[in-house]
Amino acid sequence: MRIISGKFKGKKIYLPKDNLTRPLRDMVKESIFNILKHSSLLKNSIEKAHILDLFSGTGSFGLECISRGAAHVTFFENYENALKVLMKNIMFIDSGQPRSVSPADFKSRCMGYHILIKSIN
Repeated sequence: MRIISGKFKGKKIYLPKDNLTRPLRDMVKESIFNILKHSSLLKNSIEKAHILDLFSGTGSFGLECISRGAAHVTFFENYENALKVLMKNIMFIDSGQPRSVSPADFKSRCMGYHILIKSIN
């Protein structure tokens, strides 16, 4: 797994050792970003957006958003093994971009984000 575009293109992402967390594959991420960028139905872009990455897992989607110029990414993950890998990936990228990680309930913090993505396992 790697960052596929932007400032951190090509940087590898750490993966969990167990099979309970399955990161978004590069092809899926690329498809999502192509839809977001080229759809005439969506009026938002990643650049300068506030992104909420629910059930973040390894953080591959949120980190991709940071690489592509998001202003802020909030990661939500409550599975302990995935959370450890997520923190390791965030430290490895160390973009200097504002981001927050929350293992807590996300419902009270969903307001004010431009794009909401739920990673599906």
